[in-house]
Amino acid sequence: MKQSPHEKSRHERLEPSRFSAGGFLGTDDRPVDEIIADDLRALDRLGVTRETLACALRNTYQKARDAFGAEIEIRPGVSAVFHESMGRIPSPFRGDGVFPKGEAVVTDNVSGSTLRLSALGIALIEKHGFFQGGGSAYRIDPAAAVRMLDVRS
Repeated sequence: MKQSPHEKSRHERLEPSRFSAGGFLGTDDRPVDEIIADDLRALDRLGVTRETLACALRNTYQKARDAFGAEIEIRPGVSAVFHESMGRIPSPFRGDGVFPKGEAVVTDNVSGSTLRLSALGIALIEKHGFFQGGGSAYRIDPAAAVRMLDVRS
């Protein structure tokens, strides 16, 4: 199906750029609306709302950020550490503004799996339901995040 000019422009803003070297789509070649719909269906199957998960992600990010680089326990078996970065990054969605760089790396200490949380990534979920494409460095798999943070609605 051919993309509308709006969809094409949005897709281009999600590709690698001078602001985001890896872009927001990763290796995912699906249309953005399909990526969003699939992730929201995954949350629905888990019985967790996007808002509830976004709140848990934001709380985790903020706790790690408030620890000023020290590793902290988020819950038993899950830790997080914040890595500060200078600068700001604009949202690829027009009108959303710019966000501070820096990331909270959340680790399941049993499995070794990680989530990389950024202020922009969380805002993309909150405002657009966009968890980023598969293969993106900052992709937050909804099911993995729900499990790791033990989120319940």
